[in-house]
Amino acid sequence: MQNAFKFHSEFSEIRFHSSALKGTDSDENSTIWGLAQDSSNDIYFASQQNGIGRLDSVTGDFDYLYFDEEISPGTSYWDVEIDKEGYFWVASSGGLSVYKRIENKLELLERYFPGQFVDYIYKGKNRVWVWLEDNGLYSIDTSIDAEPPLPVHHEVDNTSTILLPIFTDNNNRLWLRQESGILLYSLSSNTVVDRIGKEKGLSSPVYGVYETPDAYWLTTRSDGVLKVDKKTLKVVQRQIRDDGNGFIFSSIGTHDSIWYADSAGVHQIDLSTLSEISKVSNAQLEFNSLGESAVLATSNGDIYFGGNKGFNRISKAHQISSIEENQTSMPELFEFRVFGESNQANTGLLGTDKVVGEDSLLANITYENEKLLEYFESRFSISFGLINAVYPKEVSYRYRLKGMDNLWVYNENVRTAQFNNISFGNYIFEVQAIEPGKHWSKSRELRIYINRPPWLHSVALVFYALLLTIVLAFIIRQYQLRKSNQLSIRESEERLKLTLWSSGDELWDWDVYRGQVYRANTWGTLDFPQDDIRTTGAYDANIHPNDIGRVRDALRSHLEGKSDFYELAYRAKTFKNQWIWLLDRGKVVERDHNQQPVRMTGTLKNINHLKEAEEQLNLFKRSIENISEGVFITTTQFKFISVNNAYCSYTGETREQALASYLHFHLYPDAFTEEIKKTLKTKGNWSGEVESVRVNGERYEMELNIDAVHDDDGKISHFVGVFSDITSRKSTEKELLKLANIDPLTELPNRSFYQASHQNLVRKGAPHTLLCLDMDNFKKINDSLGHQTGDILIKQIAKRLQRITGKNATCYRLGGDEFSVLMEDSADIHTVTHYAQNLLDTLARPFIINKQEFVLGASLGIAFFPDDGNTPQEMLKNADTAMYFAKNNGGNSYQFFSGEMNQNAVRQLQIENLIRQGIKDDLFTVYYQPKVDIASGKLVSMEALVRFEHPQKGIVSPGQFIPLAEQTGQIIEIGEQVLRKACIDTKRWVSQGLFTGRVAVNISVKQFELPDLDDRINRILSEVGLSPLHLECEITEGTLMEDPENGLRMMSRLRERGIHLALDDFGTGYSSLAYLKRFPLNTLKIDKAFIDDIAKSSVDRHMAAAIINIAHNLGLKVVAEGVEEEEQLNILRRYDCEMLQGFLYSRPLNAERFEKLLTENQKLHNLLGHSNI
Repeated sequence: MQNAFKFHSEFSEIRFHSSALKGTDSDENSTIWGLAQDSSNDIYFASQQNGIGRLDSVTGDFDYLYFDEEISPGTSYWDVEIDKEGYFWVASSGGLSVYKRIENKLELLERYFPGQFVDYIYKGKNRVWVWLEDNGLYSIDTSIDAEPPLPVHHEVDNTSTILLPIFTDNNNRLWLRQESGILLYSLSSNTVVDRIGKEKGLSSPVYGVYETPDAYWLTTRSDGVLKVDKKTLKVVQRQIRDDGNGFIFSSIGTHDSIWYADSAGVHQIDLSTLSEISKVSNAQLEFNSLGESAVLATSNGDIYFGGNKGFNRISKAHQISSIEENQTSMPELFEFRVFGESNQANTGLLGTDKVVGEDSLLANITYENEKLLEYFESRFSISFGLINAVYPKEVSYRYRLKGMDNLWVYNENVRTAQFNNISFGNYIFEVQAIEPGKHWSKSRELRIYINRPPWLHSVALVFYALLLTIVLAFIIRQYQLRKSNQLSIRESEERLKLTLWSSGDELWDWDVYRGQVYRANTWGTLDFPQDDIRTTGAYDANIHPNDIGRVRDALRSHLEGKSDFYELAYRAKTFKNQWIWLLDRGKVVERDHNQQPVRMTGTLKNINHLKEAEEQLNLFKRSIENISEGVFITTTQFKFISVNNAYCSYTGETREQALASYLHFHLYPDAFTEEIKKTLKTKGNWSGEVESVRVNGERYEMELNIDAVHDDDGKISHFVGVFSDITSRKSTEKELLKLANIDPLTELPNRSFYQASHQNLVRKGAPHTLLCLDMDNFKKINDSLGHQTGDILIKQIAKRLQRITGKNATCYRLGGDEFSVLMEDSADIHTVTHYAQNLLDTLARPFIINKQEFVLGASLGIAFFPDDGNTPQEMLKNADTAMYFAKNNGGNSYQFFSGEMNQNAVRQLQIENLIRQGIKDDLFTVYYQPKVDIASGKLVSMEALVRFEHPQKGIVSPGQFIPLAEQTGQIIEIGEQVLRKACIDTKRWVSQGLFTGRVAVNISVKQFELPDLDDRINRILSEVGLSPLHLECEITEGTLMEDPENGLRMMSRLRERGIHLALDDFGTGYSSLAYLKRFPLNTLKIDKAFIDDIAKSSVDRHMAAAIINIAHNLGLKVVAEGVEEEEQLNILRRYDCEMLQGFLYSRPLNAERFEKLLTENQKLHNLLGHSNI
């Protein structure tokens, strides 16, 4: 019977505490995200939905604290910190709150950032730090005892990503974690002073920093623990970590080690080696899934990790034992099993053998220390295990067989070691075990002796020695014979030298075995050729790189007996670095009994002068063969006798076919060929462009030159012809001609073709009609879906126009989405009207592109010749004018040109000139209309409105010049003038103490599209000296929805500069709530259309109330435009509308009159304060 023990969890070195409410099971509401310790050593934790809990350090009991305030449903808690004064700082979905604990109750002292989601607190030196997603980095001083301290915003260089404070080093630098690295923020200068990223070896987000005197230790999400040099801030050492453990969630440093948690459990890393020295498994953690950054080191040295079920305590005693004492007990050996093909091992070698099956023997070896085996018992296994383990499934083993391999073999849970084909000899089997959180045990050893096989016994070894002696004697005899042969060769060499002395050739003799070359009658101008076969490569290579391969192949071929002799011409380099040609000849004169070469002799001959002449001839030949032009040579009878490769390539004929034919131009009459021959014989040359046909029947064009070749007597001996294929060039010329007149996208006649055709009709005086067509809303489709979709749409439009164009009409593409149609002959107005309506109906049908439907309209302008113009230019201008009138009337219609249109066009041109003059002469003035706070009656803001007062023309209505300025782009200059004047006036009134609010300036579409709008506004504010806090930009819904994403980016940049933003005319545009909640707005203005009938129509009242309610829910203030009646004011006050603007208080006033109004603002306030409205 096994012994039984009582387990006391409170004395356990690793203990689990559930965070679930009493009487309930742990669930996702029990997840712990923050841990803290107070001065009484009690542990406090933040549970996601249950609030703030406390673990009594004395009794070990825990309970949840109560809040003295009403908690909103759904509030979640994410972190908790306790300052040195004992105040609790709690991060929740409702902001950052400060509490004072009174027994089991938390009394609210202050709340920061109400309504904002705060999920992380970092407690530094006398400060707590938080990061807000919308506003950035803040700190709050915890050392101020009097009034609640105010949050301090810290500007960081890069605020586009999340920056979490995680550590403060001894240099007073705050470490800010971002996804791509670490920013070091100096608390002395409030600036970023350094960065640790990929350039310094950091490639994974950091979850913990630990500082020692010599280094920083960074725990990363996926790369484990890194050592960072304090001076260079570069990674100098990395932990080798098992990738299968997943990401690291949290970490903390204690003494000389770091503890971190991942999906495999909690690991202790020794800082001196960056290796794992202990581990707490998931089973020991009660399978508590640990959370991110929920870790605490207490004052008494314990470590706490928080998770989804509660938190785990790792005592200081466990940490010390993990490092110093705690060693796993030694495992035991259980069974020894031998495998074989038969049971021939049952000879008592295993002691008390037990037969198991037909091919294995089994023995108990618990009390044995050695085992003897025969040579054929080379396959065996040993089973082992740790007795009385606390967590048997968590025990790991390693073993080795010393004498075969000294490396440990690691087994997680397998407790059997198997060995196959072990050779004879003496071995020691060692096995060790390790329990979670402990060191490896001492080794349990078993000595194993395997006897020699019979063929390695003493008698066999004597036989082997005798055989080796015989072999050595044979080798010595062969060596003596070889020496004798070498002597004979030397004598033959002497005789050969005498024979060849007078030839001028160099003699060489190669001793193949020794690898030495002997030379005689040397020239003294170059080394022996270095081919790495006859020479060893000790010298620089002197054989030409293009020849060295041929030299080696020829030598090997002869050495292997594949050729009777060796002969090759190649280039070698002289001592003067000049290449000369050599003729190298040789022959193997002696081979051994294996037919391997022993000696080879030969000569070297200088053939450089012969090769130079040969090279000249080959150069001419290669030039002719490789030239890109076709070349042929004929006899005087015009029979081909030579053609090059280009000739065959161009004609498609083989060389044999070409040499069997005569010069003839097959696509021309015979007389043409004869005429050319006659010219060649009389003049000696002919050139021109001709067309020919290839063998495959393909036609091509060529440029041909034929010249006569004369012999020494001056007579014509041959004709040489050179030609090139100019088919591509001719095709290009034709294509260019086509491109000059045809639109490449639609294949319709282009603008230049139109101009020529129209000019021809006008010159002939032929009556005709011109229709100019432009697609409505095409630009939006092109900009939103891309030019590729736009091109497809243009093609489909062109096809429809071609289908309905008759014989007497021609369609042209003038450019973009603009087309024109010329109707020839005298067409009556009825026919033209029918034709125009047919065009509109055809183009109004949906277009299908990539399974999407697009519906567009078209605007048509119609002009008649000669009634509406006598020149092509005048006709086109008048048709364009009619087309734009049709477009301005809503589009999808046609319009005949009339004199009134021309007058309107002239009037618009005059207004455009007035605008240009007004910009130049500074004729635009600014009027101001006040915005009044409904609750107090004070004038709190104003809107700047532009007015145009011309000295001769008088006041020009904004309805006339603003739309035209938008079209021409002049609105940008007008807007900047208005902004500058409004800022100058506002600066003066602020300086005089008359005004403290904001001036609202309207931003047009053209201005909002400027990529540097924020820089322009900021430049004007800097020049004037006005703070951005006194400026508000009003933007209409239509302006924002032109390009919402770019608009969002520009608005964010304006907000970053401190400029307020207002959405003007809300409700009259797109009114997209999806975008409204994303735009960083401050104010929403209700359009006058909703205010006019608010006192009469319940629908308008409900609409106004809904808009105000939506704005308030989004944190926006509301301004009602066009308030003219007291009853309207009374209703708006009831709906909690903040401000109003309208004739009820004041019309727009010039700067002088508005300044007087500012001085009387107090009287206006008194009037509103005592009014019954």
